[in-house]
Amino acid sequence: MAPMTVTIEAATPPVEHCNALPTNRGEWTTGAQNAYREVLGELDAWSRRQDASKNLNSWIAEEAIRQSW
Repeated sequence: MAPMTVTIEAATPPVEHCNALPTNRGEWTTGAQNAYREVLGELDAWSRRQDASKNLNSWIAEEAIRQSW
């Protein structure tokens, strides 16, 4: 039997991200800063309940806001 060739196409094209928020968090809009603080607070609370490290929570919160803003 001859080998089969399969072509796979992505169902969704890749999303191009542009940084709508400034690199410096101090220059973010009030709404973005408030959202960041809320996400960070939730991550810190989860870390306390799970007795887990909070080392990356700030970075995770920032990335979450950058991707959703």
